[in-house]
Amino acid sequence: MRAAWIAVLVAVVGVQAAAAPKKKKKVEVSKPSNQKALPGKGFWRILVQPGKKWVLEDTYAGDAHEHVDTLTVQTKGVHTVGNAVVAHLWWTLGDSDDHHALVATHAGLLNQVAVTDAGIYLLPDDADDARIAEVLKGKPSRSDPPKPYKATKLNEGRFLTIEGDIVCMGQGPPPGAEPCEDTCEGQVCISATDGVVSLDGNWTPGWTHFAARGYR
Repeated sequence: MRAAWIAVLVAVVGVQAAAAPKKKKKVEVSKPSNQKALPGKGFWRILVQPGKKWVLEDTYAGDAHEHVDTLTVQTKGVHTVGNAVVAHLWWTLGDSDDHHALVATHAGLLNQVAVTDAGIYLLPDDADDARIAEVLKGKPSRSDPPKPYKATKLNEGRFLTIEGDIVCMGQGPPPGAEPCEDTCEGQVCISATDGVVSLDGNWTPGWTHFAARGYR
């Protein structure tokens, strides 16, 4: 009799064990990343590709019915000097015939650039190939790929920031400088795929903010 009860008990336990639901393994689902890739090697080459044209608009304009100034950037005269690709950058305000719209700003050397594997060289607009060849013997103005750095007294307030795949380089008052009563900083922002996407501060004509659509 005892053996029969033991047999029944074993059978019941076996049925319960078979009926017990198995624990499901937790499946890890990777969430899509919204972060864009950081600038990579060859970042600056967008600025020396022939026939490039980028149109920026004044984002400080009033309502939709107000005239919006445009600043057009174009690559011109692309050629090689040694291992560098060189190009002039035309900056044209509105429909002007003057392609040197930054001449009265604090933008500095943004009218001619040379790009090598080492980085970008910011050149005087009137630098000829012989002078460019000499400049290329030195270090580039900015490295490739770009590396961020802060403004210091030593570099006279120059800085470079990276946000996603956008690189902005500019200049402002160095640390410890007297308080600025006006617009004392300017910068240009560049995308490896969309070229020049914004220019602002005292680097712009009229000290305003120009940006491409989608980058405001």
